[in-house]
Amino acid sequence: MKNDQIIEKAAMTLNSLSTGGLMNPTQSQEFIRMVQNTPTILKDARVVQMESDSQKIEKIGFGQRIMRAASEGVAVADSDRAVPKTSKVTLNAKEVIAEINLTYDTLENNIEKGGLQATIMQMLSERAAIDIEELMVNGDVSNTADAYLAQLDGLRKLATSHVGDNASADIDRAAFKAAKKLIPAKYMRTPQDFRYYTSPSIETEWIDKLGDRQTSMGDGAVEGKIARPFGTPIQAVANLQPYDDGSGTDVSDIILTHPKNIILGFSRNIRIEVDKDIRKREIIIVLTAKLDTVFEEEDAVSKIIKVKE
Repeated sequence: MKNDQIIEKAAMTLNSLSTGGLMNPTQSQEFIRMVQNTPTILKDARVVQMESDSQKIEKIGFGQRIMRAASEGVAVADSDRAVPKTSKVTLNAKEVIAEINLTYDTLENNIEKGGLQATIMQMLSERAAIDIEELMVNGDVSNTADAYLAQLDGLRKLATSHVGDNASADIDRAAFKAAKKLIPAKYMRTPQDFRYYTSPSIETEWIDKLGDRQTSMGDGAVEGKIARPFGTPIQAVANLQPYDDGSGTDVSDIILTHPKNIILGFSRNIRIEVDKDIRKREIIIVLTAKLDTVFEEEDAVSKIIKVKE
């Protein structure tokens, strides 16, 4: 197939993905679903499709006992009636961008197989998911070295109420215990549904410690079964990257929370634009979207800092 035919067919396929650059609502929903299905922290988080760049979300929770002693034929006194504590969290979307380059050979192969659109969407969603996770985890508006990460405060920065310091020591049971005890007990009714989010290195070090115990639990952890300190699973997050503790030691963090306590707001206005580089024989596909991340209840989050990698 000639290059001009490849480009023409590719353009026709890409034009079907968007109208005036914007994906239609069905395409946007499908793309967001594909991003969420990529194996990152997004897979567990609560994803909200935003109608505008700023959106408030209701949160409802009981921070006190709601059960009362019952007396036959007697209504609960007004003073004993539990009222849900209602408040809102606000999402303020920031624009992000992802780019993929498709060679003419890749285009030709996929056009002939009739799978170009699926290939483009898959590559875009996988690349976007990795970059979005990095921003969700490591975003810091005070970051002067990285404009991308300076767009918003991510999960590491947002977790401020319950913080413990592992003082650059190796991972051990005490670190997981501390993370769990820092969260108010009222949130920990189902600890098996929470997650210890760690770096892959810290997860590996913990599994290695379990393996040294020469028990069935240690063998199972080394063989790939999920490690569950104090009944709560560990989940490695590639973008929980290490940092220097100030003395030359690489350390990272442990974040403990319920996955659905993590909210990713994703604007419905997702745009795809296309250009070509005739020298490199590539089609350049650029995706732009708007997003924000918050904890629905920051009080239900703990963070252990400076855990040795």
